[in-house]
Amino acid sequence: MAPTVVVVGAGISGLGVAWEILERAQRAGGGVEVLCLEAAPRAGGNIRSERVDGFLCEAGPTGFLDSAPATVTLARRLGLSERMVQAHPRAAIRWIWRKGALRRVPLDAASFLRSGILSPRAKLRVLAEPFVRRSRIEDESVHDFAARRIGSEAAAVLVDAMVSGVFAGDARCLSLAATFPKMRAMEQEHGSLFRAMLRSRKKARTAGDTTGGPAGPGGVLTSFRDGLAEMTDALAAALGPRLRLGYPVQQVSSMGFRGIRVLPTHGPPIDCDALVLACPAWHAAPLVRALDAQLHGLLEAIPSAALAVVHTGFKTLALGEQPTGFGFLVPRGQGLRILGSLWMTQIFEGRGNDGSTLFTTMVGGAHDPAGAELPDDKLLSAVHADLQRVMGITVRPYFTRIVRWPRGIPQYTLGHPERLRTIEERIARYPGMFVSGSSYRGISINACVEEAPRIAEAVLDHVTASRRDSAEIR
Repeated sequence: MAPTVVVVGAGISGLGVAWEILERAQRAGGGVEVLCLEAAPRAGGNIRSERVDGFLCEAGPTGFLDSAPATVTLARRLGLSERMVQAHPRAAIRWIWRKGALRRVPLDAASFLRSGILSPRAKLRVLAEPFVRRSRIEDESVHDFAARRIGSEAAAVLVDAMVSGVFAGDARCLSLAATFPKMRAMEQEHGSLFRAMLRSRKKARTAGDTTGGPAGPGGVLTSFRDGLAEMTDALAAALGPRLRLGYPVQQVSSMGFRGIRVLPTHGPPIDCDALVLACPAWHAAPLVRALDAQLHGLLEAIPSAALAVVHTGFKTLALGEQPTGFGFLVPRGQGLRILGSLWMTQIFEGRGNDGSTLFTTMVGGAHDPAGAELPDDKLLSAVHADLQRVMGITVRPYFTRIVRWPRGIPQYTLGHPERLRTIEERIARYPGMFVSGSSYRGISINACVEEAPRIAEAVLDHVTASRRDSAEIR
């Protein structure tokens, strides 16, 4: 009987892990059964792309940076190379709302000195960053790190806005080592963020890499013609009948050397040689409650931020003259309720009808969880009031769509690195059990895609070793 691997969760992580296991097993001659179980009636998790009234709306993430080769390679392997689209060059222009005005985010030293995004004193403090001593603090908050290196004002404005935009989080609570490990490594290896960036750019020029583009030196924001769901749909199609939708799991248990038992809510138990919990930590926690109370508590302790995503469509001519760019973010304390707004029809072609403009605005997050729970009418009023103040929009949208994520984005709070180490130690007590996904080692699409091959290899190594050991015992 062929060994069985069960993957719980069919977001980008679960789909990616299941497909990588299947691909590797088939290249090795087959012999492994793969099942991917998803409680929801659709695959994709937080990735959901929908065309509604001519608008292409993304319920979750809007793209990935093409600087991470794993995601681009996955798209090629799935036959999606010709479907990929890059953000328009104008998306390199980004804005922050501060002191009652949109301030353009400077992309070089000269524009930084001319900009009104920070006070003159704060600009000087940022320029002093190379002279700040490095710290040996193992787990420092994002805010404390930024305040120490570039000053409190820059931390409160630039970094707070960035954290709101990426994590919908509170920079004072998030762990730098978990959320931005490369930033911490830059300080430890080079003693300065500026020196690290200069050396990185010099290395890129030496290698002949002069790209950058709308996302800056980190890559170009990339998606697909019909949205990010093209990738998850392709993975789901490749899995075929191995993917079971509307198939919730209520409990998992260890059978020792005989493997793991998965108990679906409906249907008979599934005994497997390996199990990957690729669902969010808050979803995985109750599945292991009876198995391991400490593991249950560790998974439950990973918080998430609620988020409401509000799409609003307008006739472009009715808006009058509007700023150009990617959109804007809002640091806390600036008198707005929204976290920011993306100007989707300026970022990617084909996101709206001819003569139409689509804004995607975020409300809620760690600073304002109640905002994500506002009734539809009050939520739309809050968004309209803030867009009116920022962009002078007085007309009402002729298209609206609201998507709510009660547990939207995992929050890697202080203590997350140690919590993750302990989770891995507890998981290791149950041979064949693994965790994967955005709750643990990175929330981006790139992070989830990069992790999938590593998890797949570990699963297959375990299955091969356990079957070999069983044969020797017999």
